[in-house]
Amino acid sequence: MKEQRIHRNIKHVPKVWGVTYSKLFLTLGCGLLITAAGYSICSGTGTAGRIGIICLGGLITAALHGVCWFLENQDRIDRDAPYLKNSVNSQVGPPCGGSG
Repeated sequence: MKEQRIHRNIKHVPKVWGVTYSKLFLTLGCGLLITAAGYSICSGTGTAGRIGIICLGGLITAALHGVCWFLENQDRIDRDAPYLKNSVNSQVGPPCGGSG
């Protein structure tokens, strides 16, 4: 039985909204925790106070996401030499179906 090699790009990491899944869920979770903590601390406030807490939680979530997006898009290979990234990836061996 002849085996065919599977070629994968190991350096590929899926991103949602410009960041990886772990950082996305980290920022969303932190925003939710901050909003929940604000609700518990300011439980006696009126409707305007609660809306303010929701807006503050949303702003903090957006700021955290912006910081993570900025840090993830600092890849110098993409910016300085995009042609180099293709040769740095895990392209080992001949393509599928080739001899070797």
